[in-house]
Amino acid sequence: MTAARRWHDVGSEGELRTEGRLVARIDGREVGVLLDERGAAHAFRNRCPHHGAPLCEGVLRPRLAGTPGSYRLEGGAVLHCPWHGWQFELGSGRCPEDARMRVAVYEARVKDGRVLVRA
Repeated sequence: MTAARRWHDVGSEGELRTEGRLVARIDGREVGVLLDERGAAHAFRNRCPHHGAPLCEGVLRPRLAGTPGSYRLEGGAVLHCPWHGWQFELGSGRCPEDARMRVAVYEARVKDGRVLVRA
């Protein structure tokens, strides 16, 4: 039986806005939190499924599609892995280029100046 998810306080809104990211350990997993271009919080497992890179060290950039030398912008911002550039959608954790690559995502919100993650 799976334990019920609950909200975890992972830091202050001020720290998230100043640092641009938060990293917390929840139930033995490292979870990263970033703000998207609209200022909404997104939480995800802080480990790239490709080679284990700390995803929170990656950057949010527009999604690129195509092949080297002929990339084009496509859609909104995605999280780019800092080691090899794999792209992950913030809402779903899905990698647009390879359906086998997916990162766990968690519900996140800012309430009363605190950043909360439901895991």
